[in-house]
Amino acid sequence: MKWCGVMHPGPSLALAIIACFLQRYFCESRWDKEEGLKPRSETYGYKAFSGEGFVMQCNKPQSTGLCERLYNITASSEEADWSRAEGETNRDRDFLRDDGAVTGRGNALWFSTVTAKDSGKYTCHTGGMVIHFYVEVLERASLGCRDTEENRVTLVLGKGGRIPCPGIKCQTQRSEVTWYKDARPVCEIQEKRTISVVDRYTLLLGTVYVSDATLYFCDYTYEDNGIPWTVRRSVNVSVIPADTTDPPQITYPHGNKEGVELGEPHNLSCQVQFGFQRTFDPVVQWWISSHSNHEGMMKLMEMEAQQVRERSIEEFEFTVTRTAQIPEVTQLHLDSTFTCLAQNSVGNSSVTIRLIRKSAVSRVLVIVCPVVSLLFVAGLGITVHVYWLEISILYRIYLPYKQTPTDDKEYDAFVSYVPSSSSEEAGGRGRGVREEPLEVLLPRVLEGQWGYRLFLLERDLLPGGAYAEDVVCAIRSSRRLVCVLSPDYLASTCLFELETGIRALQQDPHLRLILIWTSPNPSSPSTTSPSTTSPKPSSPSHSTTSTTTLPLPPLVRRAIRVLPALHWTPQDQGRMITSSNSGSRFWRSLHKAMPAQSGTGTDT
Repeated sequence: MKWCGVMHPGPSLALAIIACFLQRYFCESRWDKEEGLKPRSETYGYKAFSGEGFVMQCNKPQSTGLCERLYNITASSEEADWSRAEGETNRDRDFLRDDGAVTGRGNALWFSTVTAKDSGKYTCHTGGMVIHFYVEVLERASLGCRDTEENRVTLVLGKGGRIPCPGIKCQTQRSEVTWYKDARPVCEIQEKRTISVVDRYTLLLGTVYVSDATLYFCDYTYEDNGIPWTVRRSVNVSVIPADTTDPPQITYPHGNKEGVELGEPHNLSCQVQFGFQRTFDPVVQWWISSHSNHEGMMKLMEMEAQQVRERSIEEFEFTVTRTAQIPEVTQLHLDSTFTCLAQNSVGNSSVTIRLIRKSAVSRVLVIVCPVVSLLFVAGLGITVHVYWLEISILYRIYLPYKQTPTDDKEYDAFVSYVPSSSSEEAGGRGRGVREEPLEVLLPRVLEGQWGYRLFLLERDLLPGGAYAEDVVCAIRSSRRLVCVLSPDYLASTCLFELETGIRALQQDPHLRLILIWTSPNPSSPSTTSPSTTSPKPSSPSHSTTSTTTLPLPPLVRRAIRVLPALHWTPQDQGRMITSSNSGSRFWRSLHKAMPAQSGTGTDT
């Protein structure tokens, strides 16, 4: 552009001025564009100390007095692109270590333990801006003054605590100290708890909590050669409980005797609970004292090493276990006493036990009891299997389902009987009282007086059908099966109806059986039917066998042993239930055993 200053006379001067103006315009526009492509950059410095934790975020260091986070933990790795300078031109972008010594946390670099080799220049690209950081890692001896503050502080749980910023006394140029608890500034925590900065550089905690056991950072800044430097120190805080004021407590053994077997090895175990002490030096020992020794001297036993188990910091206690071995128990051991002694700096405690010989009976019981239990369970299973029929019938009888008149049953009762011979007169013939058989009275009373719907085989069985199928269907459609048992009945084919009812009782919880005995001696009807019964005419649907002895089917014989029954006598004939007569015991029991009718509630 030197020629732009040359003067030309006449029109040439005008052209020269225009050319100079255009050239300058284009040159400046190009320079402005190039400057626009060039990102803005800033430079800062950090001083850290070897052996401490260190963190720096991809942003300018916090200014004094601002309550901002130390770094953004929620930022993604794309928001902060870190690199480390290697010489003048090379950039190392893979300097993050796999061992976790240098890692990325949000938009920050985290050094678990910074060392001298971490000194150097770091560059961070974020949001169109480049930030250069000079990190200088110093040794504690380089402070040039005596620094009594450590970067490790131990606080007592529940009490107040002080956390000084280490090395700040050795700095002549410094600003106010800014404190961080992990990434949170202390000014943010002050809203929820008592915490403050005293003496310009010491953090004061009003009450120490378990959550205070973490890493704290303290920052102060100064400027050197135009570069703002931030000195960042870390303090590793641990929290411990207050020292106990109680002696140790022995939790095992509980009693004063312990069973052993002669000739067998035995271990004596002592479990002791110690409270926390900063200088923890527990003592647990086993001592033996023989009664045969008149001097009563106690001797230390051979023991295994102490086993220490630690609890949480809220219940900071130690459980110490110490075991002594007896290679072979002898009579001398039975005549001795064994003492477990536990001691700490507060006091001591002890427990004394004696060894007693285990009874031989106990070994027998250990063997016999399982065998007896096994035999009992096996016997119980066999008994249930053998008597399962009786058990299931009793269950249906005494724990029946409640019934209502609106169920799906068509009949209230199926009446099973064998028609008797022609009517006989009752005891006093001179009085002219005619005795009617029960199978005639039952339909008259149950249907005529009580209003039940009955199924009578001779009346309701359709002709031409299959007898067995119709009987099974009718019984399943009934709420009750009423069987009039007589010698003729037990010797007839009516046993099929009773047997069908017993099988239906096991499957249908709503069915119940009502047995009525009419024989003069019904106490043993389950063996055989009588052989001396006179012949009686058979109905079209029932046949009787009166001249031979027929054994009852096993199912019927077992069922009638447990089924409850009513007993009919001729005296019950004229004692039916009426409005003015409560009736005999037979009729009352029969009425109670019948199902409920509409308006009478549920069955019992």
